[in-house]
Amino acid sequence: MLALWILVGAAVLIGVAFVASRPDVGGLEDEDPDHADLGIPEGRLLRSDDIRRFNFRVVSGIRGTVRGYRFTDVDAAMAKVEETLRAHEQSRTERT
Repeated sequence: MLALWILVGAAVLIGVAFVASRPDVGGLEDEDPDHADLGIPEGRLLRSDDIRRFNFRVVSGIRGTVRGYRFTDVDAAMAKVEETLRAHEQSRTERT
């Protein structure tokens, strides 16, 4: 019985290795060098209604099953949020 489980486990591992090594699988796609409009305002701090206008690009991988947002898009949005919060915090400390 143990030998059967070992054979089944080996077959599963070989199958996974075969699927992962196929050239059309490839993992997540590389980021395009474009600079899409992410909805982040330039030249001013964020307002609450700006958040719903954020437009992150989606990446997908292994036959469309893995999805997510591009790190650079999220990083740019979070940097703007940080800038806005820092300015708000500084204005509060200056008033006191």
